[in-house]
Amino acid sequence: MFSVKRMYEVTRKETKELIRNKMGFMLSIIAPVVLYFLFSFGMPLEVKDIPMAILDEDNTPESRLLADSLKKSRTFSLVQQVKSYAEMENIMRLGNIRACFVIPQGFAKKIKRSEPQTILALIEATYPGRAQMSGGYGEAVVQEFNSRVMADFLKKYAGAEAGGTVPVNLYISPWFNPTLRSEDYIVPGVIGVILVFLPPIIAAISVAKEKETGSIINMFVSPIGKAEYLLGKMIPYIVITYFNFILFFIFTVTIFKVPLRGDPVLLFAVSLLYSIDVIGIGLLVSVLVSNQISAILVSAVLNLIPAFMYSGFFIPLICLDDSAKQTAYSLITTYYIDFIRKLMIKGLGPDYLMGSITAMLIYGFAVYGLSIILFKKKLG
Repeated sequence: MFSVKRMYEVTRKETKELIRNKMGFMLSIIAPVVLYFLFSFGMPLEVKDIPMAILDEDNTPESRLLADSLKKSRTFSLVQQVKSYAEMENIMRLGNIRACFVIPQGFAKKIKRSEPQTILALIEATYPGRAQMSGGYGEAVVQEFNSRVMADFLKKYAGAEAGGTVPVNLYISPWFNPTLRSEDYIVPGVIGVILVFLPPIIAAISVAKEKETGSIINMFVSPIGKAEYLLGKMIPYIVITYFNFILFFIFTVTIFKVPLRGDPVLLFAVSLLYSIDVIGIGLLVSVLVSNQISAILVSAVLNLIPAFMYSGFFIPLICLDDSAKQTAYSLITTYYIDFIRKLMIKGLGPDYLMGSITAMLIYGFAVYGLSIILFKKKLG
């Protein structure tokens, strides 16, 4: 019969061993924090302050107005004004700039005659994704300049009653993230990815270590049941994982200024459930392997790579093909990232998040149930 007292004694023993190993105990807290900041600071999705050069071959008030529009853009940062194609090519090859805009001769004359013309944008494309975004931002700046020219044209030829405006304007109103900060999207996802990476490895090592050293025999000859032993050993790691989450949450709302629009009680409750689930993954791995090296490798392969690639952390699920989506929906991290983003950024309540919460509950029962069933209280 299951005994809470025996489980408590296992928990107390495991806690003492954790505290006695000061280096391992500190790393279990510090290492996730280090990874959290590396991911959060190192993975912005937005493109800004791209080093830029401008070659103005026209050198007229109109060409300088376009150059000023590019300089004032948050996306580009002017490094230098070049005077020739040779100079521009040289600094592009050296990597000193990532974009160069060429304003051709006769730019102002063609504007005054309402003739179409082409502005050349040279983009350093060794990183194709960023090159595409840079080109898109450059096109947006030019389109804004076109609107100003068109407004002046209408005012000149249609009279003051035209109001100096183009006939149709598009007003874009971004919801939930009006400033278009990539941190609001990335950082909540970082919490889910980091918690599913290191904590399961540490939990997996705890049981695998006893198998490797043979100290697990003491448990085999004791009256402690399988469930009491496994659950008791996992409780300290659940506490550490949840403490890591609390630290991550504080950093997220204070350092990265990610808004919390949803219910904080629901966030903390479901994050506790997620902490229990990820430790359960480590427990299941430790039951299946017999040494610490295997526990580390299997945990890393099963958790970090799939969570990074398929959970929606970096690539939205809508962009994945059908087979990749099947992989995504088999990962606990997919449901937690979906939950935390919708709660923090959109402010959704439990009625809209119940699907993700239910999936995490089922996942938790599955990994702990399988661990207890597959764990054999015998040698060999």
